[in-house]
Amino acid sequence: MASLQLARVFQPDSCQPEDYQRKVDLWIKQARVFIGLTDTTTDSFKRFIQFFYVELAFSGDEKNYFSSQYSSLDYVLDYRTGIPVSLAIVFQSMGKTLGFDVCGVNFPGHFLIKCAFSHHPAIYLDPLNGKQLSWQDLESFYFSILHEIEDEKMPEEALHQASCDETIVRLLHNLKASYINGKCYSEALTAVELLVNLCPNDPYERRDRGFLLHQLDCTQVAIADYQYFIRQCPKDPATQLLQAQLQQLSAQIPDVFH
Repeated sequence: MASLQLARVFQPDSCQPEDYQRKVDLWIKQARVFIGLTDTTTDSFKRFIQFFYVELAFSGDEKNYFSSQYSSLDYVLDYRTGIPVSLAIVFQSMGKTLGFDVCGVNFPGHFLIKCAFSHHPAIYLDPLNGKQLSWQDLESFYFSILHEIEDEKMPEEALHQASCDETIVRLLHNLKASYINGKCYSEALTAVELLVNLCPNDPYERRDRGFLLHQLDCTQVAIADYQYFIRQCPKDPATQLLQAQLQQLSAQIPDVFH
């Protein structure tokens, strides 16, 4: 529901969260019949995977991976296509209602699905296609993203459950990147404003907001965000570039006499 409310921020006229919730509720009823759910075993979980990815035909579109549509849950539910985090949100919402101990994992570079069992090791899935991931697959994913890490073992916290806030932040990061990539700066600013509210102490969100305000000719406010980032991250490689940018922006602001 939090993801649907977020989609409504960007699509106020077309996204009605209650309507989409009813659609998901209907799929859950159909899943119960398909699975023949009597207990939350690994076999019944695998039947749920089949229902989600084969019967409902949810999938990822790797050709247009960075389209903002795939981070909007209304679009994902309408067309049953998304990115890892948006597909995982739908999967875990349905799975929890069916009784499975399923959650999202805020894994570096690729959001994952995890389902825990009482007498069986946890099952990890790639949300794009429902493929079950071995420990070797997980490590390969991890070190392909964080290849500069010197430790030979993947830390346990990389597989911890993602909270609702963490999941929404991940979704917002994707939306922000998609809108910036498409030069939709007003929409990107909306996303980054939400991120600043959720992560008020993150200087990188303030830096990104400064960039977007700069693009939208809100120069004075952009300067304040750039200055905040420089104070918080003096050793960041971007700081020197921003300092030069600040000098140019300050020269563009006319003096005001009272």
